[in-house]
Amino acid sequence: MIFIFGGRYQGKTAYALAAYGETLKVCDLAEEKVEKMYEADIIKNVQEGVKQLLAQDLSPRAYFAKNIKRLNKKIIIGTEIGCGLVPLEEKERLWRDETGLAFQLLAAKAEKVERIWAGIPQTIKQESSAVDNGSKIQHNL
Repeated sequence: MIFIFGGRYQGKTAYALAAYGETLKVCDLAEEKVEKMYEADIIKNVQEGVKQLLAQDLSPRAYFAKNIKRLNKKIIIGTEIGCGLVPLEEKERLWRDETGLAFQLLAAKAEKVERIWAGIPQTIKQESSAVDNGSKIQHNL
């Protein structure tokens, strides 16, 4: 799994498509139900998937932990929502907190973690098994 995160409109999806394959199937959890993500190669807006799970009274961390093997060969993209002002509404604070905790789980399980800022990738984590000839990520999609 590759986990990509960064701020809103920083070029995360464009980077993933350019770096890992423009023909990869994308699931946008801002538009699709979380159950659909397993059909895609790239799963974007994971923070919206967290919101969906909370609306169903499910624990996002437990859900992702239970399904982590199904995400093994996926590229996961999340928007950072934890910086800035703390929301006034408890529901919004819970979403922010649970998103951060889900991102921690995904980053811990990922072979590679990249932060995108202004379209520029910064590799934060890369396990040696994730490298193929020193350049491309092994992705048997």
